[in-house]
Amino acid sequence: MTNKMKKLLVFSLFAIIGIGVSYSQENKDSSMYDSGINQIIVPTQIITSPTDGDTVNTLVAAEGQEATIMYNNGVTQSNEGNYNDAIQSFSNVIQMNPEMAQAYYGRGTCYIQQRRYDDAITDLKEYTKRKEDNYATYLIGYCYFHKSDNQTALTYFQNAIEQGCNNADLFYHIGVINFNDAKYDDAMKYYSRAIEIDDSHAFSYNDRGSTYRMLGQLDKAIADYSKAAQLNPRMDIFKANLGSAYRLNKDYQKAIEAYDEVLKTNPDNYMVLNNKGIAQYEMKDYDNAIKTLNECLNKKKDYAYAFNNIGLCYYKKKEYSLAIEAYTKAIALNPDYGEAYVNRGAAKELSRDMTGACSDWEKAESLGITNLHDYQTICNEYK
Repeated sequence: MTNKMKKLLVFSLFAIIGIGVSYSQENKDSSMYDSGINQIIVPTQIITSPTDGDTVNTLVAAEGQEATIMYNNGVTQSNEGNYNDAIQSFSNVIQMNPEMAQAYYGRGTCYIQQRRYDDAITDLKEYTKRKEDNYATYLIGYCYFHKSDNQTALTYFQNAIEQGCNNADLFYHIGVINFNDAKYDDAMKYYSRAIEIDDSHAFSYNDRGSTYRMLGQLDKAIADYSKAAQLNPRMDIFKANLGSAYRLNKDYQKAIEAYDEVLKTNPDNYMVLNNKGIAQYEMKDYDNAIKTLNECLNKKKDYAYAFNNIGLCYYKKKEYSLAIEAYTKAIALNPDYGEAYVNRGAAKELSRDMTGACSDWEKAESLGITNLHDYQTICNEYK
C-alpha cells in the first residue's frame, strides 16, 4: 500500500451549539434568544380620572371613567401575565373609545407576548397614528424581525433611532440582523452600542462574543461569553458558547468545565454532551469521549453527529469495525451526511475494503464534499 493509501482522514467534528442569535439550525428555540420579549414596556401607568361634580356632565364623565376603569383592568391583567384577559379589556376600551391610543398599545404588547406579530403590528401602527412614540416604532420593527422580514424591521429600527429611541434592545436587534448577514463589523458596532447603553445586556455580550468567534478573535470571544454567563447564569447557551470558545482555543479542560456547568442544571442537554465529547476527543481521551457521546445518544437516540463522533473515536483507537458501525448508524439517520461517508471510507480503506472505501468517497463527492483529490488518487491507483 502506498503512503497516500495510508493517509487517514478525520473530518472536523461537528459542534452544534448555536452562535448567539444566528441560532443553531439544529435546534432553533426562539424563546431562548428573545432578549426583548421579557423587557417590552407594557402600559404600567394606571389612569386616574378626575371626578366631575357638575351634574350636567355626569353622564359623560361616567362614560369616560368606565373606559378608564376597563383600561386599568387591562394594565393589571397584562402585568400579571393574563394576556387573554388583558386583550379582552383593551378591546372593550377600543370599542367604547376608538381614539384611546393607550389601549392599542396595551393590546399590541399583549399580542407580542403571545407571538401574534401581525395583530401586534396592526395595533401598534394604530397607536403611532395617534401618538408619536419611538419605542412603539421599535416594537413594530421587533415584530417584523420575528416575522423574518429583516428589511422592513431595519426600516422601523432606523425610524425609531431618528425619533430618539436609545434602547439597548433596539441596537441589539440591528446587530443580530447584521450578524446573520455576515456583516460582522457592523454587528460588532451595534452590539457594542447596546452595551454602552446597558452594560448588563447579557445577550449583547453573548452575541458580540459570537462575532469575535466568527472573526477568530477567541480571547475576546471568551471574555464576552464569560461576561454574559456572569450576568445571566440561567442561560445555558451562554455557558455552552463559552465552552465552545475555549475548545476552539484549544483549552479543552476549561471547555469541559464550562460544559459541565450547563450539565449540572440541564443534564439532558444532548448538544452540550456532544460538544463535551468533542473536547474529550481532542484531548485524546477517547474512552471518556465515547462514554460521553453515548450519554448524548441516551438523551437523543437519532443524533447522527454523535454517532459520527463515536466513529472518529474508534477510528483513533484503530478499532475500525466499530468505527464503521458507528458511521453506518450516522448515515442511516442522515443519508445525506457527506462527512460520515468520507470517514467511513477512511475506516474501510484501513480495513482493506477498497471497493467499499471508494464507493463511500464517490457518494461523499456527489453530496458536495470537496477536497477529495487524495482519495480519488488512491482509488485510481487501486483500480
